[in-house]
Amino acid sequence: MTDVSHNGGREDGAMAEQRRVGRPSTAVLSSERIVEAAFGLVRARGARGFTMTALAEDLGVRPSAIYHHVPGRDALIGRMRRRVSASIDRTPFEHEPIVDAFVAWGRSYRAAFASTPESIVLLATLPIDADLESFDEYELITRRLVSEGWPIERTLDTIVAIESFILGSALDALAPAGNMRPGAYADAVPTFARAEMARDAAGGDSAARTFEIGLRALVAGLREWALG
Repeated sequence: MTDVSHNGGREDGAMAEQRRVGRPSTAVLSSERIVEAAFGLVRARGARGFTMTALAEDLGVRPSAIYHHVPGRDALIGRMRRRVSASIDRTPFEHEPIVDAFVAWGRSYRAAFASTPESIVLLATLPIDADLESFDEYELITRRLVSEGWPIERTLDTIVAIESFILGSALDALAPAGNMRPGAYADAVPTFARAEMARDAAGGDSAARTFEIGLRALVAGLREWALG
């Protein structure tokens, strides 16, 4: 009897130890891991394939487990947007001339969203009512525009026009190289074909060059519109 009881004790102890080893020492999910997986899901399936069910499948959990960390889909998208927005440099508006400030900010903005272009549809269309950091950024830019003489009623149109251009440029990250080459139609559009070849021959990052030209022209034009 004593031997059986002793062996049983060893077996019980081994089973308990096995359970301790098998149990994770930290939570399977975290807000950070969920956000990372969300970006991965959008890269793989696009905005239309971004659902909480699909995200749970990628994480290997039930959807209910995600809701312990994130209230819902919109809240998750908000966290994704804050992650991207955190890398945008707003400091140029504190000391640079207004055109240079928009160009420097625009470069940073474009780079942030170009790093995850598949997410733009999600991140740019959700209302920002729960995103104080974005409002702080807009407050800084609006104050600067007003200080430069912009009529208050034209400040928001200015910001939205510039943001629309930046986001459109960030989407270029999805375009394949040489996507504007006429190929077999070159003879039918000879002037355009020469222009495309000349642009290509100029070398460098043509997309970045085009972005800077367009952004400077846009800001200058908006300034003339607002102050003229």
